[in-house]
Amino acid sequence: MHKRKDEIQDIYQGSNRDFEDDFTPQVAQEQIEDRQRELRRSRIVAFFFGSLVLVLSVALVAVVIRDFLSERKLSEKVRAPETTYIPRYSLPLDALWVMDYQQLAAQVELGEKPGPKPLSVKWVTQAAYHIIMGQQALAVNEPKQALEHLQKVVEIYPDIEGLQRAVGILYLRGTNYVLAAQHLEKALTEKEDPDVVNNLAVAYIGTEEYDKAEKYLKRLLELEPETPGGYKNLAVLYRKMKLDDKACYNFEKYIALQPNDLDTMQTYALYLAKLSRWKEAADFLTKLTQEVTDVAPLYFLLAQVYFKFDITIAPDNRSLH
Repeated sequence: MHKRKDEIQDIYQGSNRDFEDDFTPQVAQEQIEDRQRELRRSRIVAFFFGSLVLVLSVALVAVVIRDFLSERKLSEKVRAPETTYIPRYSLPLDALWVMDYQQLAAQVELGEKPGPKPLSVKWVTQAAYHIIMGQQALAVNEPKQALEHLQKVVEIYPDIEGLQRAVGILYLRGTNYVLAAQHLEKALTEKEDPDVVNNLAVAYIGTEEYDKAEKYLKRLLELEPETPGGYKNLAVLYRKMKLDDKACYNFEKYIALQPNDLDTMQTYALYLAKLSRWKEAADFLTKLTQEVTDVAPLYFLLAQVYFKFDITIAPDNRSLH
């Protein structure tokens, strides 16, 4: 069946449809490239500012750490001159007040002239503070701190009984023999105590004033004839004075009173060997090794003495000439 000619429609002409509705609008290539460039610039700017913030943060942390460390170093320098901490629990109840008095103690002495002070509450309190702190420093084995405190007491009230003795002994422990002798001489005027006499003699041995040292050691043996330390110190003194017979005599006296002092026995044996008194050294060491059988250096020294003296040792440890 044929259609009528007038029924054939021109599809291109018989419709009012807009073709643009069938297509996705296309953006120009130039616009796309512009947007990409803008995006890259944004990323670069963001990266730059992000890096800048990170660097500033690291720098700030470094500055804070440096300041913190510098503050710690400064505080350590400030604390260094302070005295050793005295444990509060070690103080008796009636002495706890010194912990609160510490800051005031330094202010009391500012601008004061040196020399003894009047008997007043202010200076009695100051002296008591230094005495207690000195005793506590000794208790924690800080002789230097103890000496500093007791020196303050000497400056305030030099006539306190027992003070000169304590200061003299501290100087002696620090091998300051001149000052030790000065303070111990003052202590001796308070009381003729055997310990003071002995320590004073030791101080004079240190200053090489041997005549004074001998005088006080002999006085010590008059006060206490059986005190071992007097004979030992006399032996040391006479050894320094090269009075060998007197030194040996006092070594023997000391060893008789202190038969367990092995160190002094070895010292005496070496002293005899140094004097080339081989026979005396051999007899002494032979007797000593019979009593002390577990000290190898004694046997070595005995062998050296026998070799020098040309002595043959019998199996029963008796010498055969």
